[in-house]
Amino acid sequence: MGALWVRLLLVAWGLIALSGCSTINGWVDGVSDTYTSVSHEEFTSEFAPKVLWSSSIGSGTDGLWVELSHQIVGERVYVVAADGVVSAVDISSGGNNWQQTIKESVITGVAVGGGDLYVGTESGTLLALDRVSGKQHWSVPLLSEILAPPAVSSGVVVVRTVDGKLIGLSEESGREIWRYQREVPVLTLRGTSSPIIADGRVYAGMDSGEVVALALQDGRELWLKSVTPARGRTEIERMVDIDADPVILDGVIYIVSYQGNLAALGAEQGDLLWKRKMSGVTAPMVYGPYLFVADTEGNVWALDRKDGSALWKQDGLKGRNLTTPTLSGLNLVVGDDDGYLHWISAEDGHFVARMRVDSTGVSATPLLGSRTIISYGQSGKLSAIIQQ
Repeated sequence: MGALWVRLLLVAWGLIALSGCSTINGWVDGVSDTYTSVSHEEFTSEFAPKVLWSSSIGSGTDGLWVELSHQIVGERVYVVAADGVVSAVDISSGGNNWQQTIKESVITGVAVGGGDLYVGTESGTLLALDRVSGKQHWSVPLLSEILAPPAVSSGVVVVRTVDGKLIGLSEESGREIWRYQREVPVLTLRGTSSPIIADGRVYAGMDSGEVVALALQDGRELWLKSVTPARGRTEIERMVDIDADPVILDGVIYIVSYQGNLAALGAEQGDLLWKRKMSGVTAPMVYGPYLFVADTEGNVWALDRKDGSALWKQDGLKGRNLTTPTLSGLNLVVGDDDGYLHWISAEDGHFVARMRVDSTGVSATPLLGSRTIISYGQSGKLSAIIQQ
């Protein structure tokens, strides 16, 4: 997912008088209007990361602060650039297995399911490309921007559009099977979360701060629960978008909203298991009994999954627009808007190592490849990093 960060513009409080749906487009330069970036903390590195290879993918994000998420399947990493360049890259060498160019702008990442790769465009078209060759199988116009990768399971592709719709399509042909829609608030962040699919259900976070569960095969609403009610005197104060992808494990959904809560919900009925005040726009990461999350201030948290209690907090990266943490061995790896990857001890939160991989920033979550970290930077630099 995942999500498109926007900078909160200093707009007049008169926004409350707006009619219709509006989005705040900023977060393209980060959130430094709200949080001041702190200088990097000095520490003694415990190992030296090294770039094994790097490859340039199209125009990268083309100057926008968007999360063009990449995906790893087997020994390939699939990645897309804002100018429509889609590549399948060999993880061991960095060489292209194939490369295709879509003649539309892309502002979200890729999704992989079955034998196909899925890419959504700014104009609202969803394309299915063959994973092996890059050949286009089908394309479907959905008439509204696609800002997050779809989810795929059991022959159904579920895509979220910016106008509040969840649409189920046939994986084979792109034919529409069902459609579900929720009203979008007057003012929202410019971004959406990706849906997730588990046990024949679709779970999705909405701009209203709600989580919905739908039946995968026909789109029936099974339950709808609020994670964060919208409160406040102005439309900005009432923004509680869920732009972070939900995460599910052992029948529990973990989800965080902007200006709201981090919550754990039972997947069966949506019952609230616990919640704690937190603002986030990137997905939590779950491992064993732990939950790791980066909030909008730039704090990295380790929490107990069973009750949300804090185990440790690393506040040395405030104001840096952090990615979702990735676990690599005993360390978390998180990217920032200055182009650094930070290795943080998962045990106690201290800094372990640091490396700059792209001077224009890293907004896509680093992924764990075979013995490497695969990072995709804003400039389009795809890198494989190893520990030394």
